[in-house]
Amino acid sequence: MIFGIAFVGGTVLGLHLNLPGLGDGNVRDYIAFLGAFWPFAPEQAWRFVTYMFVHVDFWHFVFNMLMLWMFGSEVADMMGTRHFTVMYMFCGVFAAVFSLVMYLMGLTSAPIIGASGALMGIFVAYYKFFPNRMLLLFFFFPMRIKYAMWFMVAIDVLMAHSSDGIAHFAHLGGVVGGFLYMWIYERGFGRSLEGFAEKVEDGIRRARRPRFRLHEGGKSAEDISDADVDAGASTESREPDEPLEGEVFFVDEQKRMDEILKKVSRDGINSLTDTERKFLLKAGERLRRRRGGM
Repeated sequence: MIFGIAFVGGTVLGLHLNLPGLGDGNVRDYIAFLGAFWPFAPEQAWRFVTYMFVHVDFWHFVFNMLMLWMFGSEVADMMGTRHFTVMYMFCGVFAAVFSLVMYLMGLTSAPIIGASGALMGIFVAYYKFFPNRMLLLFFFFPMRIKYAMWFMVAIDVLMAHSSDGIAHFAHLGGVVGGFLYMWIYERGFGRSLEGFAEKVEDGIRRARRPRFRLHEGGKSAEDISDADVDAGASTESREPDEPLEGEVFFVDEQKRMDEILKKVSRDGINSLTDTERKFLLKAGERLRRRRGGM
């Protein structure tokens, strides 16, 4: 919305304001001036947040939103929307603080606008969750995430003093903030981010919800225990009793899956207990087998 006001009102329509103490100016310039982070004015605390939402250049906005869409959606799936939002804001603020430290060291004095610092933190989370994923770096060069991450860091380090109009120190601050947040996140929840995360992600995407009918003697969601899950696993291993297309899960089993998927959406995959993880993987596998999947 802020970009829309700046671009349409300032660039397209050329609207001007004349505020006391600031004089006459284009709407776009007003938004950039009032919302940008100025490292030499740290007492204006709102700027540590507002700069993340200010874009006045069309391609700058498009590239950042594309990066948010490409990496942010899957990171949110893994962490849950609450942790994703907190991490985004934390990395954005940390990027501004990092830039302030660089200013105090005499390394920069340029104002900062845009979401790039926060997005670099999100990219760190993506690197942690999916290190072996392939991407097209700069849309042309195939590279695994675990290498692209450090390649981008190297570019920011080398170009930090280039005066190219890009806030490289903010990018680096976002990376540092991202690693710091992920360090806290991993230890705070005590669960590994490797292996299982990608398996569950694949199971959720490929699973389909069939029609359900109540089976005689079905249990409630509260009555399903670890023993039930293990018993279900041994039952489905017997080929003569393999269910046909129309013979599907208990209604209560579907309720449990719905509850688990809601928990994943709210708190992320890493919030699941071992029992919930086992149930979700087995449920996804059964659905794929019924549909002839591999």
